[in-house]
Amino acid sequence: MAAGNGKRGARRARTLAAWGCALLLAGCTYPIREHNIVIPRTAAPVDLAALRGRFPDHRIEAMTIDAAGGALLHGLRFTREDALATLLYFGGNGYTVARFAERSARAYAEVPVNIVLVDHRGYGASTGTAGLDALLADALTVHDHVRDDARLGGLPLIVHGHSLGSFMAGHVAAARRLDGLVLEGSVTTTEDWATHLRSRQPLWARMLVRRVAPEGALAGKGNLGVVAALDEPVLIVAGADDAVTPPRFAQALFDAASPPGGRKRLLIVSGRDHMSATDSPAFRRALAAFVASDVVAAGRAAN
Repeated sequence: MAAGNGKRGARRARTLAAWGCALLLAGCTYPIREHNIVIPRTAAPVDLAALRGRFPDHRIEAMTIDAAGGALLHGLRFTREDALATLLYFGGNGYTVARFAERSARAYAEVPVNIVLVDHRGYGASTGTAGLDALLADALTVHDHVRDDARLGGLPLIVHGHSLGSFMAGHVAAARRLDGLVLEGSVTTTEDWATHLRSRQPLWARMLVRRVAPEGALAGKGNLGVVAALDEPVLIVAGADDAVTPPRFAQALFDAASPPGGRKRLLIVSGRDHMSATDSPAFRRALAAFVASDVVAAGRAAN
């Protein structure tokens, strides 16, 4: 038995050595690909009756949007009589409308805005095959549909993106003229973010994998270039305890942003993480001020 254990131990050591050599021969680089962050998931249908009971001040309607390749995007439209603006929300990788619509609506409930929530293609109730480039293209399609939707009253349009959705919101801001942009849990570049991910690995992994590189559709993406060329006001949000996209990314985006009239705001929410910054009273206050002053009042003055 002892001799057998010794042989197994030797084989295990040789296997570990072989893996170590393989990593060294591969250039000590761990690639991050889009399937690491674009992970589609389906969800049960939205319970409209329950939502309507919880938000009696809103009219809540299901909506669909035709997208490229025959995909059909499903979402919800929340409208209210006192709305001053419309807010289009792009959620993160784990977001589906059925699961998080109530949470999103509560985050905005104290601010007089209409709300539009849409499942990414391949997520929730939406059809189509998910991929970063397809999601970015869909974001423009959704924006254009919402901008032209007469049921939203032609009000100023704000786009809010969280995490993966912040790539989509930034992409829309770069291609369209918005009335306001909210970036939450966002990053400067995917290369900077990859370096951060490596820093969170154990010491042995950092020694073996000296570089983490985004590949394919992820390479070169991020919002650093977007905020440097903004033509709309921006609110940048992060949780102080966010370990996924730490607040230093939000600070760097804020420092680089150059919106018209200097209309930019930074909110780092104490005690909140990657998923919970918008659940806070601090966010509701910041969003209300952003909408009233930077979007609505400034827009009227410009006109």
